[in-house]
Amino acid sequence: MRNRMLVLLALVAVLAVLVAAPVNADVEKPINGKIELTFVLFDCPEPAPGPFITWTGTVVIDGTTYGWADFPTDEFVIEGNFGFFEEYWTIFTLEGDEDPRDNPLLACDADRVVLEGVNDGWGPATANTGKADGTVTGADPDGPFAEVAPGSRMFWRGKILGNELFPGVQFKATLHISPLK
Repeated sequence: MRNRMLVLLALVAVLAVLVAAPVNADVEKPINGKIELTFVLFDCPEPAPGPFITWTGTVVIDGTTYGWADFPTDEFVIEGNFGFFEEYWTIFTLEGDEDPRDNPLLACDADRVVLEGVNDGWGPATANTGKADGTVTGADPDGPFAEVAPGSRMFWRGKILGNELFPGVQFKATLHISPLK
């Protein structure tokens, strides 16, 4: 009888862990997305998230398309075979078939921003690849990323599609935002 009771208690403990695990998994779920950008060099009117945009386009997260924009916060520097940059980035809402690659002014609207942050990046000057690591600095409390805590780590890895860096060049990357631990 005692052995049966121990087996039953062990079974109840295992079931409790299995039931609780999905709840915790949702809270700790990272954000993953695909970024497609165009190099635009667009001056934003005041007020805006930044003075000018270098890259803008879209990011698809969980099947929803949002806008993405990069605002440089320091000069692009080439040291040896590598280029280094710092930027402020935003993810913002789009309506209907809006595309900030066709209309960069959409990226200048601070009221559309649902997630934002900063990153430092680098890439080999001759390989057209790049990566950036940074943090989330804020999220719209009423937006789709309200649960993302400031300080959460973000990073992207991508590639420029073309040989030259001039307006109209395309860029594709994968985005990852890890929950704050």
